[in-house]
Amino acid sequence: MIPKQASPPAPAAISVRDVYYILFRHKWMITILAALGLGAAAAVYTLWPFPYGSEAKLFIRYVQDTRSPSEIEAGSTKVMSPDGNGANIMNSELELLTSGDLALQVADRLAVQGLLTKTKRDTNRNVTAGFIAANLKADAIRGSDVIRLRFTAKEPELVQPVLTELIAAYKLKHAEIHLAPGVSEEFLQKQTDEAKARLDETSATLREEKNKAGITSADEDKTGGNGLATRIQEQLIQFQAELAESRATASDLQRRIALETPGQTSTNSATNASGAQPAPPSPDVVLKYQNLVSLITSLRGKEQDLLAMYTTSNLFVQSVQTQIASSEAQRKKLEDQFPALAAVRTASSEAFKAAGPPPVDLRALLRDVLTKQDGLVAKIQALTNSLAQVRSNALIQDSAEDKILQLQRDKQIEEEEYKHFLLSTKQQRIDEAQGPGRVSGIGLVETPTPPGRDGVAVSKAAFEIIALFFVAAFSLPFVVELYLDQTLKRPSDVQAKLGVPFFLTLPKTSGNGKVRVLDARKNVPLLSNGGPAAQNGVPDGVAAPMASGHLAPWDDRHALRPFFETLRDRLMTYFEMINLTHKPKLVAVTSCGAGAGVTTTASGLASTLSETGEGNVLLVNMNVRDGEAHRFYRGKLACSLEEVLQKEKRDDALVQDHLYVAKESEANDNLPRVLPKRFSHLVGKMKASDYDYIIFDMPPVSQISITPRLARYMDMVLLVVESEKTDRDVAKRATALLSETKTNVGVVLNKSRDYLPRRLQHDI
Repeated sequence: MIPKQASPPAPAAISVRDVYYILFRHKWMITILAALGLGAAAAVYTLWPFPYGSEAKLFIRYVQDTRSPSEIEAGSTKVMSPDGNGANIMNSELELLTSGDLALQVADRLAVQGLLTKTKRDTNRNVTAGFIAANLKADAIRGSDVIRLRFTAKEPELVQPVLTELIAAYKLKHAEIHLAPGVSEEFLQKQTDEAKARLDETSATLREEKNKAGITSADEDKTGGNGLATRIQEQLIQFQAELAESRATASDLQRRIALETPGQTSTNSATNASGAQPAPPSPDVVLKYQNLVSLITSLRGKEQDLLAMYTTSNLFVQSVQTQIASSEAQRKKLEDQFPALAAVRTASSEAFKAAGPPPVDLRALLRDVLTKQDGLVAKIQALTNSLAQVRSNALIQDSAEDKILQLQRDKQIEEEEYKHFLLSTKQQRIDEAQGPGRVSGIGLVETPTPPGRDGVAVSKAAFEIIALFFVAAFSLPFVVELYLDQTLKRPSDVQAKLGVPFFLTLPKTSGNGKVRVLDARKNVPLLSNGGPAAQNGVPDGVAAPMASGHLAPWDDRHALRPFFETLRDRLMTYFEMINLTHKPKLVAVTSCGAGAGVTTTASGLASTLSETGEGNVLLVNMNVRDGEAHRFYRGKLACSLEEVLQKEKRDDALVQDHLYVAKESEANDNLPRVLPKRFSHLVGKMKASDYDYIIFDMPPVSQISITPRLARYMDMVLLVVESEKTDRDVAKRATALLSETKTNVGVVLNKSRDYLPRRLQHDI
């Protein structure tokens, strides 16, 4: 189903099929570039002279960095802190190995040995040093402490000595940089003894200060003193609460005793006004009373704790005091009701329940309470003195703490100095035993190997050439296809860029448009199957070839014949969809440039339309300046458009059954100027004729051609786009120019080539 109009869809990302198409379309470019890359790489590998190389490996165990005596005496410490993989140390040693100074030293040694003269090298030390630095490669093997050295040169007798001298010079340079000069064993021993003496003196002073303060460790003693003070203070608060409770009890007993009548016992004083003995309290009353007394005691202790931190205006303090007042009121009420309860405030509730409320001697109870008060006062005084002593000791420790801590820091520094001098003395003895140039932290894993041909550089160059050509081979087609070549090539391009109905794709065929080449010696004019063809000596029913061997588009043997029939069917379906039923139907075939295949397409369409019914089809050539472009038509195309519209004059224009061919021309060759006006007069005659279809072979669309001016008279304009030749922007402008005439525009893609293999093709 063909839509009437379609807007251009949004550009989509390149698909896999697009990649296949680009690669197969430019397969020769890819093949040639790849072959050139392989050839260039082979030439480089064959003709490039191979250098000789030698390799050695160094094992970096550790790097010892000796500090100067002035730094030691100043108390500063210099500690090397490489990262977890030792990258800082390895990078430093690589910089040292590849330094220019080291290359100059090697150049001087080679000059002394005469190797430069033997190998005919420049004896200038700077030139030689540059040569060594340029051909030396040093790298750290990943995940190890090994440095790999490789030196290459054209002279095989030079590579191994250069690497040997380089390693020797590197060890001396390493010792010169990392080991401090001028440090003798006697000096180090003297510094060690002095550091030991300072350490002993500081240790003795520290012990003396600790003894004066009476502590063994400032931090531990301070922590213990703080804990002891806290515990004493807690006990002091507890005893103060008990003393307050005892004083309250004594005050109450004194009040009770004062209320007693002289000469009466405590039992008689409890007699009421009528002389009767008051009833003793029940066990429940006694238990309630004791709970009140315990609650009051607890609340008073809490009150004392709060008053130690807050004033009496604090809400917490006032709340506790309110609870105390309420509990005291309840206790007072029970005592007024049962006077015997006051004497047994602190007695055991179980004993009271077992024996009942015995007669109580208030004065004896008062004496017990006063005795308990004296004990509590003594405890409070002792705890107060202990707390003062603990705080005094803490002040003494605080005053001595700073000095003790300073002495401890001095001792730690002097211990580090002593250890350093001790280790330096031992290392000095080891270095002297090893001799000059020996570095204990660096070992030789592999000595410089004998010279061997080094194909790594040449192989790398050859591989880089291959990679470069292959990258160009596979990227250049995409650059050309996506950016440089802006022509329309495939149906998907037409549908995505033009936004008009797409009808058919015509494949690219041979120039003669036939399956097999005809005999060029046959020189007979083109005749249709039957009709006037017999007048020229060709039997009816045979489609005669032209002198050039080309087949007419309406010949059954033409390679595009099935495509013309498909185009006919789709065009007729399109007219049915838009409900176009009048006759004749005017169809124009045009293009964006010469050579797009308009004539072949128009002729083939006209031929297939003439086979659909009894009606006639007229093919009109509107290309007035194309000379012999229609040489495959019968005769000389003497009939004009006006003549072929008259039945009595159109017989000479018949080329096959129901198919007539005419051309529009003027004697004065002013057709582009006068044609639109003449054509408008001929439209009435066309509509009155017995033709079903009139096909117009139009000139290419341009700003000055007659095609856009005549398009408004057409029922359909087919724009033939030549694949890989028609620019997409030109096609856009042509479709826009035709669409402005309000006519129906369709596209036919001609000379299309599908470069994909058959199994990847999708012929839809």
